[in-house]
Amino acid sequence: MIYFFYNLFLFLIYPLFYGLSRFSSKGRNAFSQRKSDLKQLLSLDTKGRETVWLHAASVGELDQARALAQAIKKKNPNKFILQSVFSNSVTSKQLNDPHFDGTFLLPFDLPFAYDSILNKFFPKTLIVLAWDTWPNLLKQTKRSGAKTYLACASLSSDSGRKKGIVHSLTKASFYYLDGIFPSHEILVPEFKSLVSSSVEVSPLGDTRFDSVLNKIESSSPPESFVNFSKTFRSEIQNNPPVLFGSTYPVCESYLISFLEKNTSSKENYWIFPHKWENSRMEEVSEKLKRFGTVSKFSEIKDGSASYPNFLLVDEMGILAFAYRYAKLAYVGGGFHHRIHNTIEPAAFSLPLLTGPKITNAPEAIVMQKLGGLKRCGTKEEFHNNLNLLLSSSDLRSDLGTKNRKFVLENRGASEKICSRVFSNDFP
Repeated sequence: MIYFFYNLFLFLIYPLFYGLSRFSSKGRNAFSQRKSDLKQLLSLDTKGRETVWLHAASVGELDQARALAQAIKKKNPNKFILQSVFSNSVTSKQLNDPHFDGTFLLPFDLPFAYDSILNKFFPKTLIVLAWDTWPNLLKQTKRSGAKTYLACASLSSDSGRKKGIVHSLTKASFYYLDGIFPSHEILVPEFKSLVSSSVEVSPLGDTRFDSVLNKIESSSPPESFVNFSKTFRSEIQNNPPVLFGSTYPVCESYLISFLEKNTSSKENYWIFPHKWENSRMEEVSEKLKRFGTVSKFSEIKDGSASYPNFLLVDEMGILAFAYRYAKLAYVGGGFHHRIHNTIEPAAFSLPLLTGPKITNAPEAIVMQKLGGLKRCGTKEEFHNNLNLLLSSSDLRSDLGTKNRKFVLENRGASEKICSRVFSNDFP
């Protein structure tokens, strides 16, 4: 019955959504790109290979899918892997991966939206990463004969999916899952309450650990950052920076208020805004000038200027590689909506600092319990914890070591999921 009302709601809201989209370039693109992607997708030839369909909501979940796809291809190169994403913010460059045979934006979740894909590719397996479980996607794919799984599954105790009518819809859609693989054992109870005892719920880990470690070990930073780190090698080594990653305005305001209370601080700071906004960063720059020299990365990467006390990084693709030079890391999002990637800095043995909103990231919850991540509920707690970490190199080393150990211990989720899902396929 809940599916009936869900689809009735979609049929009522879809024409309105489509009409309003005509007045927005982003809205028009949401429809046109899906239409274009579907046309291109249906032109692909599997050449008789068995199709595995992976779905990710956005960039973060795409990293999980990428690691899983690599493991699948390693075991069986003949698998044909379809990779869908829902968010229009995912770029074609981010979707470019040798392990994906076809990529596309997921159609809007109307009950007939997936017919052409299912009738063309007859996928044997659908694996949704993390949480993006669209009801009709699960139902229609399961009814087509595929096995359906939710891997690297994440669900907080206060999630909206466990409240009201959405709770009923979640339970109804999870009925069409063959297995749920939470990213950590602490999440198992959250999922067991939503499914019958016949549905397997096994904590097999988070493939992002594999993705992050593979990236660190096999990828190279942008040449501009390589040159920068060589040019200012002695300055960086003599006083490793405090790195603020994925910052929002509230993060920068808390840092400035900390500096106002600690005017004698001799630390250097690297600041990576979540989104570069010229007016905002100019304002931040002016405020930081009271405490030391300030430069944008683009202005000094060629070595034409001196090394600043505050580096505002205005180029993409650097953050994951910059952590190796830091003494500690603040991870943004915790004071805003939800915390960003904590696995990357943890992999470099850094102690972590963030805001209160970490329930979206089970790895952050575990690192907090282990002591390697300091969760701050207020500005005062942020000030106190930053002071604490800056005052003791031994404490930083101890907490950073715990984080690094946690990351290494969680490597191998991709292999575990492959072995469980494709137990009859792989030797």
